[in-house]
Amino acid sequence: MLASCNRDEGLGGSSSLEGYVYKVIHQDDNFSFHTDTFPAVREDVYLIFGDRENDFYGDDVKTDQNGLYRFDYLRRGDYIVYACSDFADGHKVGETEKVTVGKGHNRAGDIYIHGGKAYGTAMIQGSIYATYYHNGAYRDEGPGVGVRVYIRHAGEVASFDDIRAGENGIFIFQKLLPGDYVISVEDEDRYTEKVTVIASEVIRIEETGKIYTVPETFRVSVSV
Repeated sequence: MLASCNRDEGLGGSSSLEGYVYKVIHQDDNFSFHTDTFPAVREDVYLIFGDRENDFYGDDVKTDQNGLYRFDYLRRGDYIVYACSDFADGHKVGETEKVTVGKGHNRAGDIYIHGGKAYGTAMIQGSIYATYYHNGAYRDEGPGVGVRVYIRHAGEVASFDDIRAGENGIFIFQKLLPGDYVISVEDEDRYTEKVTVIASEVIRIEETGKIYTVPETFRVSVSV
């Protein structure tokens, strides 16, 4: 544990600092960005001696079962307390709270950290309308329920995931990181049943926590 010799902040005093950390969970497989918030249990909380965020932290503790942390034996001065959010791609970002510690017991503002498989991701959704044929003869048409949909990175040939369209012919790809994507479906010739691929224009994801929509409904022929 380090404290700069030319600052008042650091260990060796009689003051304390405590606060609460809450964890916001970004669940996947709910096809929305609904979140749930709970006390952050056994999370690392760090204390910087001073008010500059690029300084190395001087002490750390873990939260209890209620998300409560406490630092003891502090000298009076300015501090930064933080805990880390975990993005879906594995990197971490500190969620900080600046506080001035005075005499005796001190309370910091609540810290909210984020995590879960959907945090820092986006979604792409679209729809399919299918015309169904049997031996070249028209049978029916409607939402393309069950039609397989593929997604690939723009500039690449191979798809990295595929799903089937659900109710009303709607499909949603989840947990996508920022970047350029192409969505495609298969279209069958009504007479020869030869398969061709219909691809979307490039869908660019720039923001996370957002659902992007393929502008045009895919219209395909399906032999049954």
